[in-house]
Amino acid sequence: MELGDVGLAIELINKEGWGHTRIDIERILTLSPESNLIWESDGVVRGFVTSLVYESSAMVGHVLVSKESRGNQIGKGLIKSLLDRLDSEGTKSVILYATEEGARLYRGFGFKETNDMLSVGLWIRESVRTTLEQECVKVQDADLDELVDMDAKTYGDRRPDLMRRLYRDFPEHCFKLERSGMIIGFVYGRRTPIGFDIGPWICMSGAEKDATSLLSSVIRSFPAGGRVDLSPFRDHSLAGKILSGFRQYKTPERVKLMVRGEPLYMHDRDKVFGAAGFELG
Repeated sequence: MELGDVGLAIELINKEGWGHTRIDIERILTLSPESNLIWESDGVVRGFVTSLVYESSAMVGHVLVSKESRGNQIGKGLIKSLLDRLDSEGTKSVILYATEEGARLYRGFGFKETNDMLSVGLWIRESVRTTLEQECVKVQDADLDELVDMDAKTYGDRRPDLMRRLYRDFPEHCFKLERSGMIIGFVYGRRTPIGFDIGPWICMSGAEKDATSLLSSVIRSFPAGGRVDLSPFRDHSLAGKILSGFRQYKTPERVKLMVRGEPLYMHDRDKVFGAAGFELG
């Protein structure tokens, strides 16, 4: 899959109503240009799969087959081709997020369920924005090495290109919390066609006040009246408690985090209040 194929990919995405845009796909292709595949026959793109490759792990993002081409094993073929390529490169872990229907397919390729995530959607009200406390400051270029290390400790692999790219794209929505000259947490936000996404949202102290301060800071950077999407672990009770204070625009949806190979998110998982996103890991 190359940058010239993005328009065709977006056509399929729009038909499915997924909401991802050209910049989302181009970001993935730029970060991992060799690990995204399309299925083409008779001059027509039938499906595609995207992935991001980090130092020793990979994240499968989109797996999409056009409605008229389903039932022809195209999805399986795309996944098999991608996994064969990742295996040949020595990738130790491959993760993805799946619905129950999708999980049945991925189990056949050796993926196992590790934890459940929640897809949570919040409304941003002016009354909330004016009452939230804020102690954090914006991330600076000089902070990025430290944030990459913090992300690696919680995720289980280093993702410097992703962390730097998200900051570069949306510096006005990236915040850190410092104490005694040390960064103890950070949060990234970004604009989407339908609102905003939050993640990673990491708080190494694990304290409710600190995690709430990070969330408050990024929400203050968004305009009122919009919607925010984020993904905490289902069993993270403190994240759930913090988010329960906001009016939600949808019932939280349960999504399975699946891994093939060595597990990730196994260290300091209680410090992860929100993941980067279902297509980013």
